[in-house]
Amino acid sequence: MAAAITACASMTVAAPLRAQVASPRPEGASPRESAAIIDTLVILREDVFREEDADRNALLRLLNDIHSTTRGYVVRRELLLEAGAPFDSVLAEESERNLRQLGIFRSVRVDTARVNGKLAAVVRTRDAWSIKPRIQANIASDGTLTGSIGVTEENVAGTGNLLRVWYVRQADRDGVVFAGRLPRFGGSRFGVGGTYEDLSDRSAGTWGIGNSYRSFSDRWSLVYGGEAFSGRLFQYRTFAPGVRDTTAWQRRATINRVFVSYAPVASPREYVRIGATAEVRAEEHFLAPPPAIEPLADSLFAVPDSVYGLIGAFAEYRRGHFTRVNQFAEYRRGHFTRVNHFNGFNEEDLDLSRFAFLSLKLAPGSWGYGDTGVGARVVLGAGGRSGPLLAKARFDANGLFNSAGLDSGRVVGIATAALQSSPRHITLLRVIGGILENPPPGNEFDVGFEVDLRLWGPHAYVGTRTLRGTLEHRIYAWDE
Repeated sequence: MAAAITACASMTVAAPLRAQVASPRPEGASPRESAAIIDTLVILREDVFREEDADRNALLRLLNDIHSTTRGYVVRRELLLEAGAPFDSVLAEESERNLRQLGIFRSVRVDTARVNGKLAAVVRTRDAWSIKPRIQANIASDGTLTGSIGVTEENVAGTGNLLRVWYVRQADRDGVVFAGRLPRFGGSRFGVGGTYEDLSDRSAGTWGIGNSYRSFSDRWSLVYGGEAFSGRLFQYRTFAPGVRDTTAWQRRATINRVFVSYAPVASPREYVRIGATAEVRAEEHFLAPPPAIEPLADSLFAVPDSVYGLIGAFAEYRRGHFTRVNQFAEYRRGHFTRVNHFNGFNEEDLDLSRFAFLSLKLAPGSWGYGDTGVGARVVLGAGGRSGPLLAKARFDANGLFNSAGLDSGRVVGIATAALQSSPRHITLLRVIGGILENPPPGNEFDVGFEVDLRLWGPHAYVGTRTLRGTLEHRIYAWDE
C-alpha cells in the first residue's frame, strides 16, 4: 500500500515494445508471411498483493481474499492484438492504455515471448484495490459542514463493472447518490451506465448505452444517452462582499440524445472523426413553489420552456501523445528504472494529445424552439513535456445564436503545469478562467461551492466571470 502527504504514484515513460523475430525473412517470402505472427495470447493475472507478500502478512492475505481477481475475459476483450495476426508494438501500447483506462489495475504490461519456438503475446496485469470507501468532510469559515460518506466498488466480482452508493451533504441539500457502469454489457462492445440522485430538494438521473470508441483505430460509434431532472435550483447573485441575492427556481427537464460518428482517418497514432447528433429536450423553469406563479416568458432564458428538437454535426481531430506513469520500479537492461511519483496510486496514462473539436447545432423554430437558434462549440487542447516539466491546456467555447444575435455563451480556459523537482516531490499549478453570457438559472460560476478546501462560506463567489488558481506541492512518504 502507498502513503503520501496528498496522493501517490510514480512516473516512467513507456519504451516501445518490439516483437522478437527469430530469423530473417526467407528469400521470396512476403512481408506478412515473415512478420512476427502471434501464435497465442497468454494472460497472466495477479491479485492486489503478490502471493509471496501475502503469505508473510495476514492482513495482505485477508485483503487478497476479500478482493476478486479480475477475470480473464475482462482483460481479453480490451486487447487489440489477436492470434494469427502480426504483433504490432503500437497496438500493444494502445491495448495497455485500454486496460489502464478501466481504473482497476495497478500495472499492465503487454510483451512477447517464445513458447516452443512460437511467438506468444504475453499480457501481465496486477489488480488495484477496487473497494474505495469515501469519507469526506469540509467546514467553511461560517461553520457550514459539508461532505460525503459511502463506497465505490470499481471491479464487482472481478467483472470490471462499477457500483457506487454515497450519502452526500451539500450546503443546500443532502441525500443519496447511486451510480453503475458495465463497460461491456453482456460481453458485447456496448457499454451501459447511469447515475441517480435522490436529494432533499431534487431527483435527477443520467443514463447511456452505446458502442463508444475503444481505440484510435476504431471506425464507428453509436451512443444513446439522456438525463432527467425534477427539483429546485438556486440562482445566486453577489453584488458586494456580504451582499447577496438568492432566487429559488423549480426545474423540470427530460433530455434524450443520439450520437453516431465515423472515422475516415483511423490509425493508432491519430484519427479524424465526423458525426451527427439528434436531441429532444423538454425543459421548463419557474419560480418556486410551482403552483404560486405562472412560468416566466421563454425570452428570459437561453433554453425555452417547451418541448423542442435539434440536430447537429461535429468533427474531431486528435494526434495521440501519451506518457505512462506508474509507481513501480522496473528492471530493464540490468538495472532498475528510477521511480517518479505523479498522481494516483495506480498506473495511468497522461494524455498530452493535440486535438480540435468543432460542432454545430440547429434548433428550428418549426420544431418547437421559440426562435430558430444555431449553437456552435469549439474545443482545443494540447500538451507537452520537457524534462521534469509537464504542461497541458484546454480551451472550450460555445454559444447559442438567434435572430437577435448572441443569446447565451460560455468560454472556459484551463492550464495545468507540473514540475517534478525530485522523485518524491512534485509541484502542480492549475489556472482556470471563464466568461458566461446569460446562463440559465443555477449555471453561473460558483467558486464558493465548487472548491472544497476554502476559507469562505458556500456561494460566496458567484457570477458570470471567474479567474482562480490552485498551487499544490506534494511530498510522497514511501513508494510501495
